[in-house]
Amino acid sequence: MGCNRFQTDGMKFLDGEMTVEEKRVYEEHVGACDVCASELEDLGRIVKLTDELRLRPPDTEFWDSYWKSLYRRTERGGGFLLLLIGIAAVLAFAAYKAVTSPEFLTFKGLAIAAVILGLVVVFLSVVRERYHESKNDPYKEVEQ
Repeated sequence: MGCNRFQTDGMKFLDGEMTVEEKRVYEEHVGACDVCASELEDLGRIVKLTDELRLRPPDTEFWDSYWKSLYRRTERGGGFLLLLIGIAAVLAFAAYKAVTSPEFLTFKGLAIAAVILGLVVVFLSVVRERYHESKNDPYKEVEQ
């Protein structure tokens, strides 16, 4: 077997994930190969260092900015959602009234319906475009 396989098995050995037979073969090879022994020693130091690492708990400044950002996003998202629901409700009511009105099929009724439908399409187009822009806006994290 070539050394490449034994070099990649170092972490498996250190983590104790080898069978008894694999471990025996690996230890035998490392005992005879200085390159793999050095590799295993380096990996062992890395594992020891990473085991000693402790995460520092976030400070107060981090949590303040986190909650401010979360509140801002939730507030804007909720407000925007309520706005869309309100507009949809008003338009649904207006459409119901228009369709049940005897004047709907007149020129005046159809013209008003076309204007309203045009406004709805433009509004939805702007909302959709703004939504997609906000996903890729490089300046969205910049505070003004």
